[in-house]
Amino acid sequence: MKLLKLFSIYLFFFCNTASGQIVTPSLDASVLSLMPATAGWRDQTNFNGSFESFSETDFDGKKSKISDVSYMVSSQLLYNVYQESFSSTKNVDKKYASNFSGLDEKSKTERTKFNVAVGFGQPLPGNAHRFFIGVSYFSGRIDEEMNTSTTNWVCPVDEVYYSWSTTYKYCPTQRVAQKTEGASNTLNVKESGFGLGVSYNLWQLMYISYGVQKTTTTDGDVFLSVSSSSTNYRYLGNSWLDKFYGFSIKSTKPGVPKFRLEWSFIQSPSSTNVATGQSSSNTIVVTNEHERYEILIRNMEFSPTNLNNWVFFLHLKQNKIFKNFSTSWGDFQNMTDEQISSGFYWSYPGQKGLSIGLRYIDSKRFLNTTSGNALGEKLQVSAGKGNRISVDYRF
Repeated sequence: MKLLKLFSIYLFFFCNTASGQIVTPSLDASVLSLMPATAGWRDQTNFNGSFESFSETDFDGKKSKISDVSYMVSSQLLYNVYQESFSSTKNVDKKYASNFSGLDEKSKTERTKFNVAVGFGQPLPGNAHRFFIGVSYFSGRIDEEMNTSTTNWVCPVDEVYYSWSTTYKYCPTQRVAQKTEGASNTLNVKESGFGLGVSYNLWQLMYISYGVQKTTTTDGDVFLSVSSSSTNYRYLGNSWLDKFYGFSIKSTKPGVPKFRLEWSFIQSPSSTNVATGQSSSNTIVVTNEHERYEILIRNMEFSPTNLNNWVFFLHLKQNKIFKNFSTSWGDFQNMTDEQISSGFYWSYPGQKGLSIGLRYIDSKRFLNTTSGNALGEKLQVSAGKGNRISVDYRF
């Protein structure tokens, strides 16, 4: 009956709002807090590692692969000071069908992040502090393969018809992208970020959070061969400010089923560093365009009454990119990635010991467009599947 009530509560918040790692930390200790203040609600010292693999297949059979290896230590430094130290290495190899232009990507990203949260205020029952203020810093390096390939839309078969002594050509089928491969080389870019946030225990089980994070990337230079000569390409860096919002319902009382319901929202604005007038005879400067996007995260985590050392997950994430996409079907105004992951997390009974987590990931990617007051068009362009395994030790 208690589980039924809990699930009913979740459905209410899921239909209206729902969750992420922005307000309270996940019951899976290997998941990094996106906002630094969130780290303060951790109540144990943990060391863990995780591996995630993901593959995506588009309508033309092209496969994209992503793998991510990460490590993290979370601990209490002082009575009211908590920290998370995190590092990860992500490899991306994205390939899309010829109907798209400029979406392929092959890169390696290495990142290290530190979250520090300081607790304040008269606490409510079940917590050591009433709210946390957090500071985060991260730095990393992005190695991305760049090339001088060009893409033109061509007709597979031209048909000809005559009218009044004039010859006309038209394309009876969809145009396809004809790609001309050029020279490739590796572009090295450094990135860094600084974040601030607060997470507040509003009522006994209710938490709210708000934070911002500024990200900066540096310029990167790479030499590419064009027409038997080598030209230096300078890809400009950029900077932007992301905003994080959310609320959570969480209970981890001993002897009572654990549960965590969270809804969170991330807003990232568009930001353009224009290259106009900066190119020269020796260097071609390329504009950097950071696309505007919004991410909605909904999360449910709970343990059944008689299985307190087990936690089950249902995680939903919707990432919407606001960008014009040119394809052989026409122009689309944005792209949406819908991802669902589910799984479990087992921990050794007691205050210390080993924990193991496993998640299954399923996703679908859509192109979206609207035309005036007409109904919008939603075209699925790919589907993906993946897995995440984590190993954690509590001290």
